[in-house]
Amino acid sequence: MRCPECRSPAVRERLERTAQDYRRFRCLDCTKQFNERSGGGLNRTQCPSDVIALAVLWRLRYKLSLRDLAEMFLIRGIVFAYEAVRDWEAKLTSALAEELRRSRKGKVGRSWSVEVCLSRDRS
Repeated sequence: MRCPECRSPAVRERLERTAQDYRRFRCLDCTKQFNERSGGGLNRTQCPSDVIALAVLWRLRYKLSLRDLAEMFLIRGIVFAYEAVRDWEAKLTSALAEELRRSRKGKVGRSWSVEVCLSRDRS
């Protein structure tokens, strides 16, 4: 892990954790404190990163409305406003699309075939 402020690798992990149970660190060079999410677009959000990623993925993949998505998570005990999903979507869509492009690179365009099976009795 590198310091997001000075990019120094001289970092020490602290014993305490954040309210969302993320690890905390202190840079030995610039003495700044940071956590696992520092430097990213979701640092100040109250929901865990995996919940945010899942909400954005479901929104994009299944074309759910913002209110339906918030209600689905509310049933599971995770509370957030539907406007938060819109903000998360704006922050994560480009990064998620880039990651999908990177994971698919070299796999698109290969040839494939489909075998057709006829099960009719020709008597």
